[in-house]
Amino acid sequence: MPRYGKTQIILCRDYQDLGAQAASRVAARMRALLAEKEMLRVVFAAGESQSTFHAALAQEKGIDWHRVVCFNIDDFWDPRLPREFTCGYQTERELYSRVSCRAYHLVDYKAPDPQAEARRFADLVREAPIHILCQGIGTSGHLALNEPFDTDFGDFRWARVVRLVEQSKKQLRNDPNFKDLGYVPDQGITLTIPAILSARHIYTMVPLGLKKPILTRLLETPEPSTALPASILSTVESLLFVDQDSCPEALSALPRL
Repeated sequence: MPRYGKTQIILCRDYQDLGAQAASRVAARMRALLAEKEMLRVVFAAGESQSTFHAALAQEKGIDWHRVVCFNIDDFWDPRLPREFTCGYQTERELYSRVSCRAYHLVDYKAPDPQAEARRFADLVREAPIHILCQGIGTSGHLALNEPFDTDFGDFRWARVVRLVEQSKKQLRNDPNFKDLGYVPDQGITLTIPAILSARHIYTMVPLGLKKPILTRLLETPEPSTALPASILSTVESLLFVDQDSCPEALSALPRL
């Protein structure tokens, strides 16, 4: 089984298969944890890379969603922004509205004071352990909105205000969830790397051909570097799902599950 440091790589056939395999693994973990815990706290991400995963997870049986509290990993911050172009709206539409979770917490994308909103959201996340975290990797190499050269692996904060780099804006301008907006906000509010790594179980979904260059670069970066924030995944036990289109050449000859 291929690995990136401590992270195990799951090779999937295509975008749909990746969503199904990731959902199967996450659902199995949720069922197991719910058998031993009264309540779960799970973090989800938005973006095209998560859509087939959300759809498949919503169809999984035997999950008592009434005992699951959900959080979004990040969102834009822009008071001008129509709600339908927020990360929170996407996860509501694709997942939260379909599973009747106990509660879900979103970043307030139009909060009057983004710094105060980051502190509010961080406090919510820190109230209790995060059991499961689901995320993607951006074409810039970011995790959530922790951008290259603007990430502190030892950040004392659990959420912060960030400025999106141009590569992230380029990706989002072409994302079907956001492209009709016509622009991408300059700022966002994101969970930090320490908040992400605090999760007991981490699942990273990275399908589609536009992610192949950054995954290739990731596998060529064996040690964590703030130039490529996703490289921190080499240090934690987690699962990384890639499909035929996103799979680096170094892995493409290996058999898929």
